[in-house]
Amino acid sequence: MPDHIAAKVDVCVIGAGPHGLALAKALIDAGREIAVVDRETDRTGKRQTMLIQPGAIKALDRLGVREAIEAATHKLDGYDYYVNGPRIAALRYADLDDSPYPYGLGVPYRTMQHVFLDELGRHAGFRLFDGATVTTLLKDAYGALNGVAFTTGDGSEEQVVECRLVVAADGEGSPTRALAGITVQPTTWDYEAITFLAPRPEGWPSVLSNYRSDGNRYLGLAAYSPDEVSVLWGIRSGSFEEVREEGFDALRERILSVEPRLEPSLAGIRGWEDVRHHSFPGHIADTWVADGVMLIGSTAHSLTTFGGQNMNLALYDAASAARTALRALDADDLSAASLREFEQERRPLVENIAKFQTQAAAPDTNGSGGPAAEAVAAGLQQMFRSMALGPEAWQTPAAAPAAGAAQSGSAAIPDRIYNFGFRYDEILNWAWRKTPKNDPVMTEMGMYAWQHQVPIIGPLSGRLLWQLATMSRSRRVFEFGSAIGFSTIWLARAVGPEGKVYYTESDETLAERAREFVEKAGVADRVEFLIGDAVKSFRSVEGDFDLVLCDVDKRLYPTVLREAVPRLRDGGLFVADNVFWNGACLNGYGDEPMGRAVGEMLDEMLAEPSLFTTLLPLGDGLAVGVKS
Repeated sequence: MPDHIAAKVDVCVIGAGPHGLALAKALIDAGREIAVVDRETDRTGKRQTMLIQPGAIKALDRLGVREAIEAATHKLDGYDYYVNGPRIAALRYADLDDSPYPYGLGVPYRTMQHVFLDELGRHAGFRLFDGATVTTLLKDAYGALNGVAFTTGDGSEEQVVECRLVVAADGEGSPTRALAGITVQPTTWDYEAITFLAPRPEGWPSVLSNYRSDGNRYLGLAAYSPDEVSVLWGIRSGSFEEVREEGFDALRERILSVEPRLEPSLAGIRGWEDVRHHSFPGHIADTWVADGVMLIGSTAHSLTTFGGQNMNLALYDAASAARTALRALDADDLSAASLREFEQERRPLVENIAKFQTQAAAPDTNGSGGPAAEAVAAGLQQMFRSMALGPEAWQTPAAAPAAGAAQSGSAAIPDRIYNFGFRYDEILNWAWRKTPKNDPVMTEMGMYAWQHQVPIIGPLSGRLLWQLATMSRSRRVFEFGSAIGFSTIWLARAVGPEGKVYYTESDETLAERAREFVEKAGVADRVEFLIGDAVKSFRSVEGDFDLVLCDVDKRLYPTVLREAVPRLRDGGLFVADNVFWNGACLNGYGDEPMGRAVGEMLDEMLAEPSLFTTLLPLGDGLAVGVKS
């Protein structure tokens, strides 16, 4: 057991990097008590300088730290992009009509960190624990997170911060992420880099310059300070030793072949002792939330240095996570489902930036820097705006492109792409008329449901269920809501004599009728009847499932999704019926509880990173998610 309670707070942030401290500042400003636990004890050592885009500068201004940070940093005007010599794009923040600031900032990591710590130190509700190693995420008797245990010094004394929420901001190799049981998907980049600082050439513009040339040559220059320029030379993954064997003079000549104006600056670079070799073992976490836990910054996603995006994305994470955390704390619901709106807001932007980096920075596999690089540059204006403005660029339409500007990739995605001159119900009725009706048991069940107004999944959707279960080789199937067993029989036929379908129904009369139909269909030996609450029945059955069908009381839909997905095997299917909710989906599902629950479930299903979900216009709408 821990030796003593070090603090009792609302939120414990693990990691005292700028983004972790930005989150702490947002929560402190909202009246919450915050602890930051960090492994560092000495914050005087030099760290990297970071590009802070105008959108992130706006985020710093909202936190009240912009002026202090700007006073100690250097302003940047934008980007230059070169292909095989000529500059083909000059992108300037001042030319973006909706940019909150006409400049970016070159900010040393330590500068931003110290500004935040100075501001936070003025608040009585802030605690900082230095030199700390997190050992355990603590939970109460009901399994809810209630604290963090850590050691300091020689590790002999364990302390605890009691909290309701933990935010992991402790970097790429985050121990906190591992303690929360969250895994990551490694990202393979096709390039590595050699970097160094050189004297800034006289008259050099305050921009980031990116060069692509034939022969797989990529050069990045960042004028982060008035006196120095940061140089990055891209190389193929795994080729550093080969480059080193060719000698430093050969490297210098390659760089000068791309940008001859650097010759005076490179004269003072002595050799390999003045440069650093970088690889980019990036990742994007499988999920960014768990019960009582959120991941931000490089703990959630680690990208390359191309475009200077990592800290900007981390600061946007901090702002979004703070909003979600405050709402969840107020609602006293720190479940993963409650926290997931943060991930739903942030993941799409991060994944788009990652895709652009892959295209823009990796050396061309065919050795040509020309056409491929020009294709990237053609869409650079839109991506520049997106990187400069951050989340707001994805929420507001871009200004019309200038005459002659490339159109590829810059148009907004339309929200109406289908325009058929027929009614949906007429097409479904035509499909029903075309469908064979040579199964006497199913026909009898369909007539019974029609006459007694019993809701069933319907004949077209029933046939699809059989196909899905057969193609996925499902053997264990669980149904939430089975009524007279219409879908049960379709599924039981698909799983075969060695399979099992779990039928659930709270109405004993319907269940008795279902037993009769199941017997008639000859599949009683592969159906287990569970009478009562479907969710409780699901919890009483052990093991994972190949397919789960959700067709129960619609108010339970969100609960069913959250319960079922963790127990689906990889490649398993989650199928939900009635997702169109008789057309109410077109109006946001309305205000009634069942419609709202269907909409909530569908939003979560589409955002669930472990599911690939497709909406099918069959019956009242089916959502089919494949777990990966």
